[in-house]
Amino acid sequence: MRDTLRQYQRALGLDEVRCTFCLRPFAPQPLAPPMDFLSAEKLCPHCRARLVPRNIRSCRCCALPLEGTQTHICGRCAVDPPPWDAVAVWGLYRAALRDALLRLKFDGELTLAPVLAGCLLQASACLPRPDAILAVPQHPRHLCDRGFNQAHELVRGLQKQGDLPLRPELLQKVRHTPAQAGLTAQDRARNLRGSFAARPDVRGMRLWLVDDVMTTGSTMREACRCLKVAGASSLCVLVVARTPRPEDAPSAPPV
Repeated sequence: MRDTLRQYQRALGLDEVRCTFCLRPFAPQPLAPPMDFLSAEKLCPHCRARLVPRNIRSCRCCALPLEGTQTHICGRCAVDPPPWDAVAVWGLYRAALRDALLRLKFDGELTLAPVLAGCLLQASACLPRPDAILAVPQHPRHLCDRGFNQAHELVRGLQKQGDLPLRPELLQKVRHTPAQAGLTAQDRARNLRGSFAARPDVRGMRLWLVDDVMTTGSTMREACRCLKVAGASSLCVLVVARTPRPEDAPSAPPV
């Protein structure tokens, strides 16, 4: 009976393994240790090769590339340090990684969340283990419109893969704010001021705050400022992708 069922599945194409990213069928291959964090059971070899991790010398505060003789912190962060203690980023917001994040956020392809959570897990290797992890929250009105918080979907995958304590209730977005896209860095900061509220439970806790993309860092700054005021002992920021500065972005291909 079981063999007959397998024959029917094979005939109907129901036994195919399809790549989470490109949806093409492929034959998973066992990985030699250490285990590849981009699971061979989820992504085909072509798509695993397209999701390239970042490997550049960057500021430990804002994750932007360092210039000249700068060693650990860029000039901007030396003058105006962010309210977090460390930052970890997996890649630059471009090419296949940008495509995957847009599909997760705007197309609701939640099957991509575990794959991108694997990127976060690898990036987090440089961070001290936290007492809890949480995502940058959305306002209930925004959450109702979209139906899910992509950052929370990422942090759920991170919690499962890294066996980390998840505490989403520690931070809430209490003021609805207009979309950040198209705003200057100053307008983004003004737009977010006073929009988060932290619970008293955060006092003395070591936290990882997770988001999908960091652009100007305004959202992270306001959320971390709120958590610090509430008494968090340390804060590490963990994001899948960092938006490059215009001069760091690749030029458009010739037409």
